[in-house]
Amino acid sequence: MVTKQDRERHEEKICRLMNQYFDLLLIHGDPKFMPLETSFSRVQDLNCEVHYTGYVAQSQLDQPLILPQPLILTSIGGGRFGHELLHCVARASDLLKSQIPHHIQMFTGPFCPEKVYQQLEQIATERQNLSIERFTPHLLQYMRQADLSISMAGYNTTMNVLTTGVRSLLLPFIGNDDQEQRMRSTRLEELGIVSVIRREELEPERFAQKVVTCLQQTPASMKFDMQGVEKTAQFVRSLARQQAIAA
Repeated sequence: MVTKQDRERHEEKICRLMNQYFDLLLIHGDPKFMPLETSFSRVQDLNCEVHYTGYVAQSQLDQPLILPQPLILTSIGGGRFGHELLHCVARASDLLKSQIPHHIQMFTGPFCPEKVYQQLEQIATERQNLSIERFTPHLLQYMRQADLSISMAGYNTTMNVLTTGVRSLLLPFIGNDDQEQRMRSTRLEELGIVSVIRREELEPERFAQKVVTCLQQTPASMKFDMQGVEKTAQFVRSLARQQAIAA
């Protein structure tokens, strides 16, 4: 647990180092969504320039794929965490097959343990509506063409959700008292963009109903700044020009 005193010491250290060594602070984010003040209370004590660049996100350049429709996409990033979500979706697939037309495409991630992968593969052999693969380089295209994305709430996956506007169920990682994913996904749920999966909902019957409910909803349409790559380059070039002139 982070105490108030620990947080104060941490923020004091950040201010001291920033003011001593840095000329510019670039925040890969959009203040409409998550301002820096949400996690750092002493922004006004920083002496350097502070700019938001927008989020760094993957661009949609690939051609559409030929995929089964309607499509429910399930993924957990690299695959080290989130196995409970994969098992829940796999078990819920048996309930969903008689409730809605769909096909579930599941990506376990390249680092998913072999034992977990084999367990899921065995379930998939008994389910015509479930396919299991470890990885795809075209995840963004799958997400763009999916009717629903079910995933962990990691940064890259969340950016893909915002880029494509797909209906989304997000499960935040909360290990090691990490609150980043919980804060981000909860904020998106407040805005009506995603639905958050609570741990107690990782039970086949409850989860199947949550999937059906989510498919009946239209996510809120809200645009965030996703030009993080371009704007970061602009800010860095501008700083370099200022330094060259000063020299």
